[in-house]
Amino acid sequence: MLLVNITKYLDKKFNPKKASDWDNVGFQIFNKKPLDANFNVNKVLICLDLTNDCLEYAIKNNVNLIISRHPFIFAELKQEKQNPIKKEMIKKLTKHNIVVFSIHTNYDASSNQNLTEIINKEIEIKKYKKYGYENESNIFYFKKEIKIEDLIKSVSKIFNSESIRFNSNTDLNSKTNQMYITTGSGASTMIYNSLKKCVFITGEVKWNEWIYANDNNVCLVELGHYMENYFVDDIKNKLANKFNDLEILTYDINNQFITRKKV
Repeated sequence: MLLVNITKYLDKKFNPKKASDWDNVGFQIFNKKPLDANFNVNKVLICLDLTNDCLEYAIKNNVNLIISRHPFIFAELKQEKQNPIKKEMIKKLTKHNIVVFSIHTNYDASSNQNLTEIINKEIEIKKYKKYGYENESNIFYFKKEIKIEDLIKSVSKIFNSESIRFNSNTDLNSKTNQMYITTGSGASTMIYNSLKKCVFITGEVKWNEWIYANDNNVCLVELGHYMENYFVDDIKNKLANKFNDLEILTYDINNQFITRKKV
């Protein structure tokens, strides 16, 4: 399977022009070098992040295309190499001729992802629309009101979240007929759009964002950045349906931390 056929399909589904200016989507360490137009993909591996363990798994299984949600290279290459393991990983990628391709904020901004589909399995959705300056967020309107406590339980199940936090003035017995969802570190969208008296679900929250939520009566729910892992199955299914003869592997990096109340 030609690499160009796969990446053209993904770019059509998740337009790189919709990515944030600060983001580094598409080809990673090879993005400044011309790729062979006839580069043939043996196997593709899909992951949330390219970790060292993930790369070792790819090498062991003769994978030569890795598709990640989070870019492997965010900063300048010289700065990235200050991470000792990442420096070694770059050498391994080069040695084994493995291409890394990332779909990040252009995935967030696209209606072609399966977010509505997975939510609708647990919560009956009346309608949905994209939201935010760069369409990075989503508003879901429910067919009927849901108690906040039940909603938190449902979204934690949908996104396989083991650790959940919500702001201190949340009324778990109150009800709502809609919610905002911005995956990843998305609470800045809440502040940028001056939201108040609503339910806002995201992956990571900063201290000032918790304060904003309490002051503006927002039920702010933090599910952890790992909530974005639904990307893996979504891309796998899309590629499998499009390319019947493409061998696809997935790698689950699992949550990267353990939460304890006390040590």
